Formats: sequence, structure tokens, C-alpha cells
Amino acid sequence: MKSLIEDLHSNNVIFSYYGFIDNSVLSQVLQITRSKLESNDESPLTIARVHDALNNCVENIIKNNFYPEDDKVQFKSLLAVSKKDEQYQVDTIAVVNPAQKKSIIQQLHFLKTKSKDELMSLKSRTMLHMDDSVPVGSGLIEIALKVDDCNCTFRDLEQNSLFNINFKINSLN
Repeated sequence: MKSLIEDLHSNNVIFSYYGFIDNSVLSQVLQITRSKLESNDESPLTIARVHDALNNCVENIIKNNFYPEDDKVQFKSLLAVSKKDEQYQVDTIAVVNPAQKKSIIQQLHFLKTKSKDELMSLKSRTMLHMDDSVPVGSGLIEIALKVDDCNCTFRDLEQNSLFNINFKINSLN
């Protein structure tokens, strides 16, 4: 147990959660994270950026839960918020099925081809439900707009995959 505590401390983890995620967990995660950031005397802008990006990541996990109710214990997710230098780093890991993986890859490719202005336009169109042809969800658009650096990866897990979103938010902005 000592090594886990040392790892958490040495990586400046300010919050972590491992387990099944639903809306009540999301509410608690956001409340705890906001409280920790406030106690670190972060600016309201930094708090809002971390809060909103984390909220969009976790809502995406909840929205894409694909497994039957009796299997949810087997499909735990991981969230971690840490601070290194002047950046907050957020990691989320969730299990996705093959169809979800394919869809996510297509959405990420689509987002990478867009400028910030194009993303703002897409956000407006999806938020106002003006354009159902946008091939990406508003949560991923929000993340792309709010974070300074974002990496998404997949790792095979039996017939499914672990989907990791890792993003950084500069606390000096």
C-alpha cells in the first residue's frame, strides 16, 4: 500500500476515482475537484475549464455505457486529476465496445481537421440542434475547445477496448 500512496503523492494526484460511474458519482467528482482547485487558490477560469472538461469526459463515459445492468461491476472506469508544474492533467479511462471504438476514432479524426473557429461553429450548431449531420458529439467538441493538450488512446481488453482521454489545462491562462 505504501507504494501506491507514494505514487499518488509523487505524481501530485489531487483526486482519483476507480469504479462504476453514474450521475451521482459525476456530481461528487465535480464537487470534490472544484473544492480541491479552490483550496489550491486557482483562478475561477482555471477551475471552470477543468470542471467543464472533466464534466464532458465523464458525461461521455456515462452516455456510452453499453453493458447490461448485472455486468456493470466488471466495467469500471478510472478518473484522475493531478497537477504538474503549472498544468492540471486529467485522465479518464473507460471500457468501450468495438462499434463505439470505431465511432470514436471517426469523431476524433473529424475533430483534428477543424480549426478553433470551425469547432465554435460546430458547437453552436450542435447545441441549438440545428444540424444533425455533425458527426461528433457536443461533449468532444467542448473538450477540444477547453483543453490545451489532448491525447486519446485505445488498448485492447478482451473483445472490448480501454479508451483513455488524457488532457492538460494550463493554470496560467
